[in-house]
Amino acid sequence: MSIFPKRTIPGKTVTIHWNFNTSHLNGAHLCPLVKIGVKDPKGNITMLFEDYVIAFPDQKESKEEPPQKLKYLNKNIPLLVLANYLEGSCKREKLVEILTNIQAGRHYYFTYNIPHDAPLGKYSLISEVHNNGSVKYSKTRLDDHFWVEKISLANVIGKGNERTAVVCNHSEEPTPVKIVRCSIDVNGHMETKMEAFEMNPNDTKPISISEEKVFLLYNEEREIVALTEELPIYLIKNHEILSISKKNGLNCLMEKDSDGAYWLSPEAKNLWDKADGLLNKNSLSEKEKDVLQEMEEQGLIKQTNLK
Repeated sequence: MSIFPKRTIPGKTVTIHWNFNTSHLNGAHLCPLVKIGVKDPKGNITMLFEDYVIAFPDQKESKEEPPQKLKYLNKNIPLLVLANYLEGSCKREKLVEILTNIQAGRHYYFTYNIPHDAPLGKYSLISEVHNNGSVKYSKTRLDDHFWVEKISLANVIGKGNERTAVVCNHSEEPTPVKIVRCSIDVNGHMETKMEAFEMNPNDTKPISISEEKVFLLYNEEREIVALTEELPIYLIKNHEILSISKKNGLNCLMEKDSDGAYWLSPEAKNLWDKADGLLNKNSLSEKEKDVLQEMEEQGLIKQTNLK
């Protein structure tokens, strides 16, 4: 079985791939009861599939007759499924067998919706094929699991270069995180320093934030937490609008599907250039906030969350 993604957060959806391989059948069909489900960290089970699935024996090849050109329907196996079998010790042992039989198998895809109030931690997959009183389990069952995570900023203590962010891992499982420290010189050039480590279950960890912009990434780097004492409101220019600078110093913005144009004052042009997705609204002067209000009303600059 394969799970995408292996790490997620509450409110998201996980896709599960299951391959029903029947290439071993000879002289008899099979119609087992198949059960596919998910067990959360508290032991609650959600069944995604529970039904009988029929399979037919493979065709015998005749030495006297040439083999048929088409024996199976084309299986559009996502590359992520193939790549997933390359990971983990259990999957290396089964890789050759799985890849050999992947075209002969029947592939099923299920989705599991994670509630916003779902428990955090390790979720295990259930894969059972019941036939004549016996049960066959997934060959990759040691790796058939995923994690639901949450990292948050608990507090910021200290001042200036002595500030420390206190972050919390709310999961009862170890959670990989990455710290990105951004330094910007007077010319606007950004340099970054990065550090990756694993937070222990239910761990609270202090992180120095002497740099102006420090971020914590987790959940395979899809989720970003800004390590700052105030709730940041970031501004970004509307990238669907074309920016044009004239030789005479005039600047305008044009919508791609419209003949209309916006001529920018020097203050508006400055704000447009600074709205790069990391511009904190709280850092603007009162005059800049007045300009921002007008540009937001026209849809030229928008507020954004880090993702």
